[in-house]
Amino acid sequence: MVFAFAVIYYYAQTSRNSTGIGLHPVHRRVALWAIASACLRGYLHFFNTYSKTYGSLGAVIILMLWFYVTGLAFLIGGQINATIEHAAAEHGHPEAKAEGRKAA
Repeated sequence: MVFAFAVIYYYAQTSRNSTGIGLHPVHRRVALWAIASACLRGYLHFFNTYSKTYGSLGAVIILMLWFYVTGLAFLIGGQINATIEHAAAEHGHPEAKAEGRKAA
């Protein structure tokens, strides 16, 4: 899973600078993913009835739910990075790209 994220981040990443927020764009996405996974783990710790309701199929349902949360965190992280990059471009950051622009 980590290797897959590393490949996706390497090729899909729009910026390699921090654009003023103090964290690299990849680190922001990984932090969001870790927080989302920890929240899901906390939810499952207190409200886990999947095993009682679905039996052994509950593990598959939990795995699919984790995939959904991971994908959602990945997309939200990309949107946050794009918003920060566009805001930095509007404020005159030399390496930030404006909305609709691609890397040279």
